[in-house]
Amino acid sequence: MKSQELCELKDYLSYSSVNPQRRYFVKTDNAFTRKARLLQAMHRKESGSPCGSITKRGTTYYHPNLATDGSETGCNFLSQEIFQYAKWRIEQKKSYETINEDRLFNNFLSSQPMAFNLFVPLMSIVHTDEGKNKLAKVVAEQITNSDSSTFSKITEVGIEFIPPYYKECLNDKTAMDAYFLYERTDGKHGIIAIETKYTDILGTNPASNPSFAIRQATENIGISQLLTDEGIAGITKRDIKLSQVYRNFLLTETVRLHEHLDDSISIILSPKENISNEEDESCLRAILKDEYKYKFQSVTLESFVSALIRGFPEIDLFRRFEKRYLDFKRVTKLIFGSSDISSDATVM
Repeated sequence: MKSQELCELKDYLSYSSVNPQRRYFVKTDNAFTRKARLLQAMHRKESGSPCGSITKRGTTYYHPNLATDGSETGCNFLSQEIFQYAKWRIEQKKSYETINEDRLFNNFLSSQPMAFNLFVPLMSIVHTDEGKNKLAKVVAEQITNSDSSTFSKITEVGIEFIPPYYKECLNDKTAMDAYFLYERTDGKHGIIAIETKYTDILGTNPASNPSFAIRQATENIGISQLLTDEGIAGITKRDIKLSQVYRNFLLTETVRLHEHLDDSISIILSPKENISNEEDESCLRAILKDEYKYKFQSVTLESFVSALIRGFPEIDLFRRFEKRYLDFKRVTKLIFGSSDISSDATVM
């Protein structure tokens, strides 16, 4: 990037005194989000895409992590193949699907295009038997306290999945950001549902029809056997909020039962520094019986991507993904002039 552009990015640290309409800094950002927003602004500039903006109450605000021409250039994606798949998904979008076109193509900070950048290459990998087996080993390495050692192959990878029978689930269009279907050495099959988060905070809003969701959890979809007595009582009395974490878990279990699968695991996949969702995650773990706690797990994005790089060293996309989303040394070098400073240095 040109030195002028670097100086412009550095204004992220003090935007209000320079130009209040340039939102390099968002007041609600925590330390990690500030770093991630700046890293994605760097990638947006390197892509050559003009800075995007939003207009509120007649005033236009420029956000450096937003592009303007992503649907034409594919600047938010790591390859043309991923870009073409994203366009195809928008063209084929079903009425009940929740893929946001502008967010997908133009928001560099969004976890939605991040999921496409990570999982579309995996969709291609499972087209071969060798790829199915190698990916199973990578996934098994990330899953703990389950029968993951018996994974033999990943048979399918999907992205942005809402089952067509969603009205039988929570009836609120809760979606899986991605999923793996797997086969074990004993011939049994299962699903791993994945919620990807970059800087996002998992929603704490209740389901659109709470009483229906509670009934689903305690009766209709038959998962009460997975929960402690205290957990069932808390859900029934509405003492436990149906957070996004819990709704994702319910969706996974509903799909398992509807598709007659033998097992299921729900995963939160996020950077290690994004700790904003720990309370909701702990709440769900607390109401699962000990023998079923493996059904909900957290995996760091760093660990998963590193495993992909080791498992598929011939695929450069995973190294590029790591640079795009996780190379925060670039941020510290930009701000402090040296990459030797700890990547955990706070971006004020």
